[in-house]
Amino acid sequence: MTTQETDILLEEESRRTIERLIDEDPARAALSLRKNGALIATQIKYLQRARTKLPSYYRARCILPPLSFEQASSESTAETKRYAGRLCIDLTCGLGVDAFHFSHRFERVVAVERDEELARIARHNFALLGAHNIEVVCDEAERFVERFGGRADLIYVDPARRGEGNRRLLLLEECSPNILPLMPLLKKRAGRIVVKASPLFDVDEAFALLGEGIVVEAVSWGGECKELVIEVPGEETPAGAGTLRAVVAGKGTAEFPRTTAPADRPAPMPRDSYRYLLVPDVAFYKTRTAQRYLHGLGADMFSPTGYGFSDRAPEAFLGRIHPIEAILPYRPKTLKKELSARGIARLDILKKDFPLPAETIAKALGVKQGGTRQAAFTTIAGTQYAVLLEERG
Repeated sequence: MTTQETDILLEEESRRTIERLIDEDPARAALSLRKNGALIATQIKYLQRARTKLPSYYRARCILPPLSFEQASSESTAETKRYAGRLCIDLTCGLGVDAFHFSHRFERVVAVERDEELARIARHNFALLGAHNIEVVCDEAERFVERFGGRADLIYVDPARRGEGNRRLLLLEECSPNILPLMPLLKKRAGRIVVKASPLFDVDEAFALLGEGIVVEAVSWGGECKELVIEVPGEETPAGAGTLRAVVAGKGTAEFPRTTAPADRPAPMPRDSYRYLLVPDVAFYKTRTAQRYLHGLGADMFSPTGYGFSDRAPEAFLGRIHPIEAILPYRPKTLKKELSARGIARLDILKKDFPLPAETIAKALGVKQGGTRQAAFTTIAGTQYAVLLEERG
């Protein structure tokens, strides 16, 4: 966003216009305005999207640069960060969602932003949000750390993960700032360093790059992995054993020591003893702890990437529970007749550890995809199964 665009959005006339049209269709709003229609309509569009992603920013009618909005954490995922203390340094402020969250848990927050215009917008937004304990500093992250002579409780880094041509970057050394060469200095400056990596970043790679004494945390929201957070102890903080943490925003957290995951069970699956199919939240699959989580609940899981099975529904389960109607071997001709006999012409197809695409399965079984009936397709001990689930209400 340019300085001129920010100036326009700060004008009282623009703010009144946005307030008047806040519930209008943005395209219609743009056509109805003679002056700065596209800019104001874009702000209306992102404020409307902020109702669910950034409700505090929506209520305060903050300025939302589009690219910063797209790259920002949601408030729901920001709230999963439990750190607290006297001083937090956010080296990559951006829209400032994480810095705003930390302002409720730290006495003081220093938010570093290299882009002068984004720094200006962040100061404006923090004032609207009432976050008066945040100081915004316009500087490069690397230069700020070199000049910083004190010690923080937490240094938080969310490196930019877009390269030339808006290309998505996954490797930590490709992102900006590159935290790998910066890490020794960061460890001197803080009790704890927290790095947000791409949700696609590999968990084992985090331990390989940053050591075994770290915590790697997958944060999910709405059934999707939104963040992979890496927690590194500072130089003066005793390092513990490696830890894996699955966080389901708004629902719960489970933590596991970093150990070798349980081996697949070679025994064939009993066909009639299970009443429930269990699907752990995506955060468990991301941290490769789904099998340990289910085994801890007394359920069976025959593969780290498959489904869980149980004769009871676990309480406070972090995932989805489906009552089972029948467990059948995947023999297309037999299954086709079975589905026809049950009057099932449409099927919502779920699958894990199964080689065939949903379209191929549907064609082989003579059904259309979708509807209120579901079946989960999986492979256990080399045998393919179709797990017919009870009809959804």
